[in-house]
Order: sequence, then C-alpha cells, then structure tokens
Amino acid sequence: MNNYIKFIAILLIFTAVLFGAHYFALPSFGIADFKSLTGFELYSLYAFESVASLVVLIVILISDSVMPKNIGFIFLGLITLKAALSYVFFRGGLNHSSDDIFEYNFLIVFFLYLFFDVLVAFKVINKEVESVNK
Repeated sequence: MNNYIKFIAILLIFTAVLFGAHYFALPSFGIADFKSLTGFELYSLYAFESVASLVVLIVILISDSVMPKNIGFIFLGLITLKAALSYVFFRGGLNHSSDDIFEYNFLIVFFLYLFFDVLVAFKVINKEVESVNK
C-alpha cells in the first residue's frame, strides 16, 4: 500500500508542476486563449493524461502482486491502449486549426506522462530484480 500512496503523490505533484509550468509558459509563446486555437481546454489535456497514468499505475502495482513476471507485457499493452485512447479522445483537436499548436502541446504532455509511466514500471520491475538478487 505504501507504493500506491508514494506513486500517486508523485503523480499529483508531477501533474501540478507540469500544468503550472505549461499554463504560465503559453503566453510567452503568444498563445493567450488555448481553447479558441485548439478546441480543448489545457486542463482537459492534463486531466485525461493524469487519469490515464493513474490507471496505468494502479494496474501495474496490482499486477506486481498477481503476475510479477508479466509486468513488462502488461505495461506495453497499457501504453498501447493509452496511446489509442488519447488519439480517440483528442482527435478533434488534432484537426482543429491549420497550425500545429495543439499537436505540439499534445505530444509534449503525452510524452511527459509516458516518461512517468516508464518510471513507475521501471521502479516496479527493478524491485523484482533486486529482491531476486538478494
């Protein structure tokens, strides 16, 4: 249970810091109204990716106790599903404007949360390797 709380706290802090930095960085790039340019609010992008990463986190931690040898395969399936759902959910924003504002913002947020998911999977898999070596 300690891993759940630790990783969820890291995810919340990660989301707050990223959203704050992204929100305050947009005006410096000349983007005053994100929704009018993209069709989506910035918080919806972060809300979807953080909830998707939370689901990935919980499934990885549950599978650690149920099927510890298959965490890598479970992770690959979850990331594929997350990428497909992200595309389906944000498909309208990807074709909304002629310039690539939403595409770049979407990719930045997606890859940052992908980095978090990889970090969680790496920590869980390494825990298994360390316990086998002891």
